[in-house]
Amino acid sequence: MKKQLFLFAALMVIGLGFSANAQVRGKYKKETINSSSLSTPNDAVEGLQKPMNVKGSPAMEEKSRGDVYGPDYSDVVIDNWTGYYLDIYVNGNYRGTVAPWEKKVTWAIPGTNSLTAKAVFDDGSYMYWGPRTTYTGYQYTWKLNP
Repeated sequence: MKKQLFLFAALMVIGLGFSANAQVRGKYKKETINSSSLSTPNDAVEGLQKPMNVKGSPAMEEKSRGDVYGPDYSDVVIDNWTGYYLDIYVNGNYRGTVAPWEKKVTWAIPGTNSLTAKAVFDDGSYMYWGPRTTYTGYQYTWKLNP
């Protein structure tokens, strides 16, 4: 009887351990938001610039981040519903350009992040979306409307 009781208690502890471990990832949720463009001047957006290429600079050494973005990063899906090329910035750092009507995935460290998109025109003017302060978890979709 003691063996059975001990076995039952051991199985309960193991079972509770697995169920508690399975719920750890449950705090990350997918989220989708909509944003519309603004054209009023904004100092925070005005200062955002894509990095420039420097002639003669050596190529960066190949570094592997493991899996694409991996479990320690949030996937930020940029869903561009505009007819503009948009420069994407996460926490003020340039992450790439999204073509018109295109989706692109970039990354952020999970937690509070600032997302900004900027469309620069040939006359020097610009439109922007954000800065949008968000809490990114597992996956975050940012839908950008004209």
